[in-house]
Amino acid sequence: MIVTGAPPTHPHRNIMALTYASTRRLLILALLMLPPVLSACRALRAPDASPPSALPETLQQIDTAFGEADAPQAAPEVASTGCTSDALPYPTGESHARSLTHDGIERTSRVFIPASYAPGQTMPVVFVLHGGFGSGEQIETNSAEFNPIAEREGFIVVYPDGVASDGLLKARTWNGGDCCGYAAEANIDDVGFLTTLLDELQSELCVDTARVYSTGMSNGAIMSYRLACEASDRIAAIAPVAAPQAFPPCDPSHPVPLLHIHGTDDPNAPFEGGEGCGFANFTFPPTMDGIDLWRDANACEGSPSPLTTIADGTCETMGACESPVLRCLIEGGGHSWPGGHPPALNLRRCDGGSHSITFPASEVIWRFFEGQSR
Repeated sequence: MIVTGAPPTHPHRNIMALTYASTRRLLILALLMLPPVLSACRALRAPDASPPSALPETLQQIDTAFGEADAPQAAPEVASTGCTSDALPYPTGESHARSLTHDGIERTSRVFIPASYAPGQTMPVVFVLHGGFGSGEQIETNSAEFNPIAEREGFIVVYPDGVASDGLLKARTWNGGDCCGYAAEANIDDVGFLTTLLDELQSELCVDTARVYSTGMSNGAIMSYRLACEASDRIAAIAPVAAPQAFPPCDPSHPVPLLHIHGTDDPNAPFEGGEGCGFANFTFPPTMDGIDLWRDANACEGSPSPLTTIADGTCETMGACESPVLRCLIEGGGHSWPGGHPPALNLRRCDGGSHSITFPASEVIWRFFEGQSR
């Protein structure tokens, strides 16, 4: 029997008709949506204020190596204007989202305030800057996990967001100078955003303005370097992870203590310099070029000397310095936050280096920060 009329439809043929480019875009979008979902699941966990059972010995080792076995170096507190308020502007013991407008752009961030926060009592502030294609929420819940340490030790953590690019990916990046992505291409004023955010926090909360620190992963590490260069009068120390100072040399107005952490086999931002694989598509300078700049700025003399070995990480002091400059190398380490969760997906398509689960980068960073003050 012959049936006349409209030809039958074939759903499978419609699917096959999608172009390769369209399919690839959908796949990338799906992959990008997965990490935030995983982050949201992890965010449901309450921060644990107790250190892991194996951690105290490691922390004592770090303290001894940093010359702070008994207590952090005593330094006078410098109270912010927010210390005059008896109000609690935000819930404590949790993080909250906030926004401000800078240069006509709405900028977002997350702020974690420990339950021990009390009006009129100063607390340090730690900025934690995500890597390229990341977000503040992602590094808060899926990488660094500073909140449990902040709850235990008593400091405020700030997780700002870089500016998202146009188009499908909406990739967030920081303007580190020459690197990376949309933020650098559009010359976004990220130093201005971060210092404005700090101004707002200091007016709302009781902050020790002499103890404001910055750390970051990858593109966030590069941004921490730039923040130290251009706002050295506001930043007490930095601890970049997995990327070098990637912009022309700067001339900071004040010394800034530095702890640099890097995997020896990082394929995305090679420690020795060179072209990095993945989406950055950037040729990095040797990491020691930036460290040497800070050795000069911090009045270091003499040669590097071993400090301590922690699991697969070896830490060195970069000479006798008026303001410390330290370097920790993760043997065989790749492009990730040591001791944190491994990347949910390797969107950078890079081979090389492993994720360290034994070097507690966040703990090491805080142990370094707590002894530094402007």
